[in-house]
Amino acid sequence: MRYADDQNIYVRSQRAGERVMANVRDFIERKLRLKVNLAKSAVAKPEERHFLGFRLRRDPEDGAVEVDLSKRSKERVDEKIRHKTRRNRGQSLWATLRELNEYLKGWIGFFWIVTGETAERTLRNLDAHIRRRLRAVLLKHWRSKRSIARRLIKLGCPPKKAWRTVYEGRRRLWDLSRTAAVQKSLRNEYFEKRGLFSLTAWHGQRWARELAPVQLNLGLELG
Repeated sequence: MRYADDQNIYVRSQRAGERVMANVRDFIERKLRLKVNLAKSAVAKPEERHFLGFRLRRDPEDGAVEVDLSKRSKERVDEKIRHKTRRNRGQSLWATLRELNEYLKGWIGFFWIVTGETAERTLRNLDAHIRRRLRAVLLKHWRSKRSIARRLIKLGCPPKKAWRTVYEGRRRLWDLSRTAAVQKSLRNEYFEKRGLFSLTAWHGQRWARELAPVQLNLGLELG
């Protein structure tokens, strides 16, 4: 019974939204003489719509509105990262990092206003995905299994573990990049020292700067 009531409420609100949209469209086209793009116009929940690369999401617990990346934006940044970290590009790690950093800095410079746990998790996942792709790039550079094992040992991996990881089964480089031996040898710090830009760190620092004046004012008022 409750489900049926919720469905009726949803249908009524949908119809009301369609009437409002029709009225707005009529005003824009008849009064303002502008053309409405119907392909980009719809009556839907805010979290289902795309606004300049963002989507809005309301927290079900406290009702706070969060700004997150739209599905299209996530797909585009994933595609760009894949392109710039392809293993067959023939670039050095330094060249790859330089090109990748330029793109990431420009990208987060626009999308830094994302908020909430969902957005933070998205940025952490992007950072982790980038590091994994760079690990695969390095494995490609090291070429042979023997060379890979020796490099891992040089980076601190126990010899027995390194040889077993590399020669056990038929692993592709992408699969090998996720193994514990490779992840522990090519730690996050390895890429940080080489200048890899971190979306998560930059985003946190930017928001800390934005909130600092507010926190200072609050402190003065309370005092």
